[in-house]
Formats: sequence, structure tokens, C-alpha cells
Amino acid sequence: MTKHELAWDKMKQMDRFTVTDVANAVEMDLEECRKSIKRLEKSGYLEIVSGIGVAGRPYFYRVKPEVTTTPQFGRGGTSGLKKVRSGMNGQQLIWNALRINRKLTVGTAEAVTKLNSRTIYRYLNDLEKAGYVKCQRHDRVGSNFDRTGVQNIWKLIRETGPKAPILRRGKGFWDQNEDKFYSLDGGKTVGGRTDEVA
Repeated sequence: MTKHELAWDKMKQMDRFTVTDVANAVEMDLEECRKSIKRLEKSGYLEIVSGIGVAGRPYFYRVKPEVTTTPQFGRGGTSGLKKVRSGMNGQQLIWNALRINRKLTVGTAEAVTKLNSRTIYRYLNDLEKAGYVKCQRHDRVGSNFDRTGVQNIWKLIRETGPKAPILRRGKGFWDQNEDKFYSLDGGKTVGGRTDEVA
């Protein structure tokens, strides 16, 4: 059993813990333990219950009550809870929500997928650049009070199939359903042809 696996077993036994608690319990390097705990938190296995992350008031973590799976350690790092639970990555979860609802706000996508809003916004924004969705942006005229609770709406306008378009950061999307690459420049394909998106 690796140190990471020992640390995970120890975390499951404690009601709440700090990085130092776990590192000391399994004789693990403090910085390595900190990175491992951060990965587990990011992947959805742990949550912060108190503390502010400074000397004298460290973060206290706990294993999320709904966690029933064991994270994978070693090559490839910690696999995310969402991927273990559903077999899907974040892009696929957002794409599924789009295909089902046809229109989507970041808030709705967040509730459905359990992904963070920044991840959702970036993926939807890039889908728009590639011509998959069209965003209905709300007027910025008026006070903040008037806009409270109002969110932009992304409407699916190019539905190519069940598999999510795979984002190639800064370049475009590989569409698994059509075996085509769409750039972030309005959805031009590799051959230079622009597909109809309306």
C-alpha cells in the first residue's frame, strides 16, 4: 500500500483533519501530503469544513459523506469523483445538459453537472466561438439591482450527436460525431469551409 493510499484510509477514519494531521499519521512529507489533499478536494472527494488556510488557522477537511468510491492513485494522478461516478468528463456532462435542455445558463449547468462555474463558462464560451451555441447576453444597462439573478443563456444551434466536442485549448474542437475539427474562428473546418450554424 502506498503512502497516498494509507493517507486516504486515515482520512476516512477521521471526522475532520488538517494536512499536518494526515502527514504525521502516515509519516508522509508535508508538501506531498498537501498536494495530495488538494487533488482530492479538487476531484470532489474532500471538502473544507473550517479554517482559512493560514498559520494558526489551517484548513480542516473531511471526506464528503456521499463518497462511496476510492480514488485512483499513482500514474495519471487522482481521478475525479465525477469521472469515477459517471464515467464522464466535465465537457461531456455540459454537452449532455445542452442536448437535453437546448438552452442553458451557467447556473443551471452548475446545478446539473456539479462542475464549477468558471469551467462551465469557459467551455460554453468556446463552443460559441466554434459555432455550436449562440449566447443571448443581457443588457448591461441599468443598476446591479435590476440585473440580480439574470444570467446569459446559451442556445444549442449545432447538435452533431451524443459525444461532446473535445476542446483543444486555444485552437478549436474535435467533433467525435463527425470526425471534423472546428476552429474557434466561427466554426471553420480544417479544410477552410465554414459550416452553416444558424
